[in-house]
Amino acid sequence: MQAEVFFIYHNGEQRGPFTAAQLNHWHRCGFIDDETLCWREGLEQWQPVGQIVLRRKRRNRRLFWYILLGIVVAITFFVKFFGPSIAEWWREHTRGDLTAEDAWWRARGLVRDQLPRGAEVQFDPFSSARITIQEKVNANVVLGGTFTDSSGKAEHSAWSVALRYDESRGNWAAAGK
Repeated sequence: MQAEVFFIYHNGEQRGPFTAAQLNHWHRCGFIDDETLCWREGLEQWQPVGQIVLRRKRRNRRLFWYILLGIVVAITFFVKFFGPSIAEWWREHTRGDLTAEDAWWRARGLVRDQLPRGAEVQFDPFSSARITIQEKVNANVVLGGTFTDSSGKAEHSAWSVALRYDESRGNWAAAGK
């Protein structure tokens, strides 16, 4: 069976033959519009391409915007409720400069890693910690915070953490005993 062939009248001249697939493609791309005339064998007269080509479905733009809005709301919710704790975890486990502040962040991470399941700690600010760095590679960090156990009982506590700076890795680690 031979494919249908079409001729079009475009920009003042007849062009063709073309297949239906070619007409559909050119129509989707905007090369020809609905008003471009076309003819094929069996038609009595030239007809607008819009009556011959397959129509593509128009996307539901509202659905697109609703989905986009839903994604933005979900990301906002995630950042608002989980962002601060994720940021703190990241700082506690990745800070690696040979500074007192980075030693404090790493000490926080080591304390938090040792907490019993279900317990939480809200650390006091950096300014209230006592940090001593000796020989440029050893540090003792004393930090305080409010410790809440799994039953909900809260009390202020203090932790003393001994650290050693690992120059090969470029970070603070727990000092060996």
